[in-house]
Amino acid sequence: MYKRLSFVLPLCFILLSNVSQAQVIFSIFTGLSTPSEHVNDVYNTSLLTKQDVTGQLYRDATRLGYNFGVRLGINLEGNLFFYGSASIHRFPETDVNIFKPNTDTLLLRLSTVQNVVPIEAGCTFYLTRSTLGLYVLGGLTYNYLTNTTEIKTNNAPQFPIDKDPANNRVGFSGGAGLDIDVGLIAAGLEVRYNLINFIGREVNEQNKSFVTVNLIATIGGRSKSK
Repeated sequence: MYKRLSFVLPLCFILLSNVSQAQVIFSIFTGLSTPSEHVNDVYNTSLLTKQDVTGQLYRDATRLGYNFGVRLGINLEGNLFFYGSASIHRFPETDVNIFKPNTDTLLLRLSTVQNVVPIEAGCTFYLTRSTLGLYVLGGLTYNYLTNTTEIKTNNAPQFPIDKDPANNRVGFSGGAGLDIDVGLIAAGLEVRYNLINFIGREVNEQNKSFVTVNLIATIGGRSKSK
């Protein structure tokens, strides 16, 4: 995976070396993260086994999450920006029930909380860039996924599970937004689709994605070089 990412840093340095006099803008954003069905599939399996016991996993739907992040943009030419960003997306506690297969016998109940930390490099292109800006954007993401798991059932079979599983995946995101530039600040709304695990997934791992609807503020505005 790290070899696949090895081209990202050289690309960033090449871009930055050619934009020493370009406009740099700083943005902060926050909003809601709507998860897909498999975001809380922590163990990427439907069965857990130990000696003489097998358990089948049933996950509750992942709850609506929230996010916060920062973005640094560099005006490459005209309406095209290169950006780098970092954010954290937190999905609240959901339950995972483990039943004896083909029965309603509950063996174990877990609660899980998911955090996704994407570090992203990409480009933004403004379709219009006057007071009202309309734009599309997209990029590659390096996603660090952490999960906190708590056992909620007393005297339950102790399956061999990791209570704090963490992993990383390469993904991508894309979306569109609009903002209004009033000089000291440009404020807007942005909608994006994020696929977390495009590269690096396990054999049985399903697509994990979420959609964000964010408010975004660019400090100092973004239309100086329009």
